[in-house]
Amino acid sequence: MLSKIANWVVWSALALFIVFLIYPSNESIKPAASHVVSQVKSALGHVVSSVQASEEPLNQARDAYARGDAIAAVNAYQAYIRKHSDSADARGELGNVYYSEGNLTEAAQVYYDAANLLIAQKKVDQAARLATIIGQINPGLANELAAKMPQPETSLQSGIEQDNLNQPTPVLPQSAMRYY
Repeated sequence: MLSKIANWVVWSALALFIVFLIYPSNESIKPAASHVVSQVKSALGHVVSSVQASEEPLNQARDAYARGDAIAAVNAYQAYIRKHSDSADARGELGNVYYSEGNLTEAAQVYYDAANLLIAQKKVDQAARLATIIGQINPGLANELAAKMPQPETSLQSGIEQDNLNQPTPVLPQSAMRYY
């Protein structure tokens, strides 16, 4: 949604720029140009306020967590997630709240949900990082997640299947908070 808004804002700004180039040099279009300028300003105001309103629960959640109010943070994250069910980042941040409060079962479940969304969004690397954390908390969920992840392709050389042996082993985080 934000990319559509950004695209609309860029095209509107370009239209305004063109209007302002023509505006001072042509007396016949001044009233129309003034009307267009006021309409664009009004539309931009509505777009900005609607984006701010949709992000408000997320900002409230982050502020509550920064204040140390985990209950308010959880409630605000849950409210945001109800409206933005495809937000893996919000789920990851909610998992961080649970994790830092010692609610590891809830943290693992929320991280699992976030990882599933990341897999659906083809962000498998991020999902794999969460799978490591989930595995430390709930190996069963981590195994379910591993089964859902696409497996890396292997290459065949001389009829022998070889895994990418020259690939360095990634350093995995001890907490998902490094990523959210």
